[in-house]
Amino acid sequence: MKKLVLSIGVLALIVMAGFSAMAQQGKWAGLVKYKLTWTGNVPQGVPEEWEVKVFENLAGQVDLSTMGLGKSIANANNNVVMTLFDFSMIPDEGPYEGMSGKWYVKSKITEEKLKEMLKDTKYEYTGKKKEIAGLQCEEVLAIFKDAEGEEVKETIYVTKEIGPKMDLTTYPGLDAFPMEYPLKFSDALSVTFTASELLKGKVKDTDLMLESGYEEISQEDLSDMLRVLFGGGGEDEEDM
Repeated sequence: MKKLVLSIGVLALIVMAGFSAMAQQGKWAGLVKYKLTWTGNVPQGVPEEWEVKVFENLAGQVDLSTMGLGKSIANANNNVVMTLFDFSMIPDEGPYEGMSGKWYVKSKITEEKLKEMLKDTKYEYTGKKKEIAGLQCEEVLAIFKDAEGEEVKETIYVTKEIGPKMDLTTYPGLDAFPMEYPLKFSDALSVTFTASELLKGKVKDTDLMLESGYEEISQEDLSDMLRVLFGGGGEDEEDM
């Protein structure tokens, strides 16, 4: 009987330890550092390290998909993503007139919108695991369609021990935190993010709040600004 009681006690501890690890999702706060591995025609000056700030169900990072011009704040409590751009150093003249300032775009991912986003997206857990930054991470096959409608398959590694309860930016709808994943800019350039270090307690909730001085604009207005910045031309060019 003593052996049986001991076995039950050990089993209870194992189960509680498992619950404790899982409970960290949506409760952990800290800095996740990544190592970036570039492949293809890599230009000079690309970053070799990256970081994501996490406070419970909030996550913030510089947005590499905008070439580092913006930073995103994702709130898994209300499914709102804000992308912030500081263009205050841009001269308010010529083709850049009206662009100088601090701007943000807010996107609410409703349940209907999430269902639409996930219509052609699947996250399949393969059962394989590997250790990344001291955590046992699960392999996931992310299957989705790109902008041209072609099916894309990416192998990523995730954890539920840290991070918000749902990813809203890199893999919307994923119920785990990405620890290793690829980002493709073109057929000639891609990068892989691999978590290298976890710094617990280095982030406060105020680090992931909208700073004063930012004004909300539409996605269309932001797209127009980015086209001008990247040489796509503005209204003046179109009228010529």
